[in-house]
Amino acid sequence: MSAAEANIPDWPHKPAPPEAKRLLPGWPMLWRGLALAAAGVACVAAEGGLLRKSALAGALVLPVLATAGALFAWAAAIHLTGGERFDDHKWV
Repeated sequence: MSAAEANIPDWPHKPAPPEAKRLLPGWPMLWRGLALAAAGVACVAAEGGLLRKSALAGALVLPVLATAGALFAWAAAIHLTGGERFDDHKWV
């Protein structure tokens, strides 16, 4: 054990048992992930439609819809893979 690890106090409680492995997340995370993925697809479709109608308007709105689509895709990936865990580390 290093000197830095020796100064870290023990857990205030025993860690929770590991969660069971799942192929899909629970229903609340699943429907939110699917809704976020649909919103990302809607952003891409809206941009495609706008570019076909007006190249200038499409070029002006492209950064906004592209950023929104990327963030929706990122959030959907987090939700569909089971979400984030913030208490999985001894030092957090």
